[in-house]
Amino acid sequence: MTSNQLRLNSDKTQFIRVGSRQQLANVTVTEILLNGLSINTSPNVTGLSVIIDGELTFSTHVKLVAARCFYQLRSLWSIRPALTSDNATILTHAFIASCIDYCNSILYQVAAEHLRPLQSAINAAACLVVKLSKWDSITSTLRDSLHSLLVRR
Repeated sequence: MTSNQLRLNSDKTQFIRVGSRQQLANVTVTEILLNGLSINTSPNVTGLSVIIDGELTFSTHVKLVAARCFYQLRSLWSIRPALTSDNATILTHAFIASCIDYCNSILYQVAAEHLRPLQSAINAAACLVVKLSKWDSITSTLRDSLHSLLVRR
C-alpha cells in the first residue's frame, strides 16, 4: 500500500477469523494492529455484497438474499392480477432469479439446511408465475413449466 501511495481506511477495513466452531472458540484475538491502526474482528464481513461468516456457512448471506427475494415477491403479488403469465415470468427472472444467481458459485458444498431459504424463494416465485397457492406441490411445475432445478435433492 505504501509503494502505491494508498492509506488504510480503518472504518472500511474488516477482519474475520475463519475456522470451525471449536477452532473459533479457542481463539482469543479480538483485534489486530496494522500500521498503527486497530482493527476489531467481526463475526461477518462483506465483499461484493456477499456476507462471509467465520464458519463459511454463508447462512447470513442466504437469509439476506431470500429476504430480498421475498420483498420483491410481495411487490409482484400485488400486481399479479394485471400481469400475463409471460410478464410474470420476465419480472420473476429479472427480480428473483438474478438475485439468487448473483455469486451463487460460493454456495457450492454449503449444507442443505443453509440453502432452504433460497429454495423457499424459488418455490414462491414459481407459485407467483403459475398462480398456485403456497400449499400446492410445486416440484413438477418447477421442472416441467419453468425448467428450473431444485437447489438440493
